[in-house]
Amino acid sequence: MKAAAIDLGTNAFRFLIRDLDEKNNYGYKSRYVVGLGKYLNDNSYLVLPKLYYETLDMIFSDINKNNVDKIHIVGTSVFREALNKEEIVDNFKARYNQNLNIISSKTEAELTSLGTNSLRVESASNKIIVDIGGGSTEIILTLDDKFVDYVSLDLGVIKLLKIFKETNIFSNDKIIDIKNYIKSILSKIDFYEYIKNDTQVIFNSGTPTTLAAISMNLIKYDPEKINGSRLSNKITHKIFEKLCNKTSKDRLEINGIEKGREEVIVYGVLILLEILEYFKIDHYFVSDLGVLEGIFEKYIEI
Repeated sequence: MKAAAIDLGTNAFRFLIRDLDEKNNYGYKSRYVVGLGKYLNDNSYLVLPKLYYETLDMIFSDINKNNVDKIHIVGTSVFREALNKEEIVDNFKARYNQNLNIISSKTEAELTSLGTNSLRVESASNKIIVDIGGGSTEIILTLDDKFVDYVSLDLGVIKLLKIFKETNIFSNDKIIDIKNYIKSILSKIDFYEYIKNDTQVIFNSGTPTTLAAISMNLIKYDPEKINGSRLSNKITHKIFEKLCNKTSKDRLEINGIEKGREEVIVYGVLILLEILEYFKIDHYFVSDLGVLEGIFEKYIEI
């Protein structure tokens, strides 16, 4: 039996198809950068763009071609914030005959930890898992691979883009303003009592996977190379300097940048760097695993 998990995020839509009858089946995974959070207006009304439907049509076309029997779909931050969420859910059901499950930030954090905890790198009992999204950033604490606590921050790449509006070369003053804004939000985190010498920090989502792809000079994205890769603070700073001194168009010429991320990647890297500084961490691991794999563990493979 084939099953599919779909994660509709504020910036990217992702899906994963697996054959449940095959052991160790990692499946077929794909993603599209939609930037849906840009269409949440000042009145918190989500105006669905043509790209939203075009992307979903492509996803469901892929799913139909693969004769999928079971599907579980989640929507995250941008749907949680939309005042017209009920209308969107009804519209989704009418068009695709599937349920769009808008999940809480806690459920999103739990799914992320379930998916990411299957990543085996250095041995560590304490893990901090960070999911930098388009509309929110979840910072998750796990002890012995068990979900313990989390904080969901009102901080994401699309939100920063809407506030600071820069997409091209970032001035030093603009960078300082963004950093100060991020720091003011990070002050809400209170995980210090759990941070030990062997605490492992894992970043999940498009920002760290893009950084890893750039560091490896990947022309084509390869999750097997990305998963479990280790990046230092120093290397990340070096990539950041390269990114913020280019226009969004020129960023697309860098191997590892996928179309759609060129306008928001600098904001994501700034969030990542400020989190490293906040926790006094000099390196981190990158995970391509997350909500999709968590959906399979929690809702499908039972």
